[in-house]
Amino acid sequence: MIYTEKTYKEARMVAVKAHSNQSYDEIFPYEKHIDDVVDVLKRFGFSGKYIVGGYLHDAIEDDGISFNDIKKHFGIEVAEMVYCVTDELGRNRKEKKAKTLPKTASNSDAIILKLGDRIANIEHGGKIDMYAEEYGEFKGALFLNTPVDAKPMWFHLDVLLKVKSVNETIEN
Repeated sequence: MIYTEKTYKEARMVAVKAHSNQSYDEIFPYEKHIDDVVDVLKRFGFSGKYIVGGYLHDAIEDDGISFNDIKKHFGIEVAEMVYCVTDELGRNRKEKKAKTLPKTASNSDAIILKLGDRIANIEHGGKIDMYAEEYGEFKGALFLNTPVDAKPMWFHLDVLLKVKSVNETIEN
């Protein structure tokens, strides 16, 4: 499938409509988060299916948009990517992530998408302690299967989380 500016706009429109009743950090409209994810992916040199996936990354999990709908409108690669970052069911976050990370690790495109999502969340500043606490497990599950062109995203995450640790040290 060929991804054009028109495809990007369509994916964004679907995502904005699907997330219209949600907020991000209880302050911002959710579209801020999906735009942030796409901005991160672009900043690290990703385009095409990754931009479409960036817009739709939470569509199955949060909005009830089906895998088949994504596949029909945006292609199998995007649908697989989004499916692989969609949280599995679980009693709590730890259980959900334990079930989801192996699925994400099985798809190198999904790893890139998940890294874009995680960077956007950390740069936004919300839930940094939670992400720092689970970083070892997160990186352990995904790093070895990460494509070479996405390795700088890990370096950036390392820096973001170390900066937080330095700031905490200075504040204490």
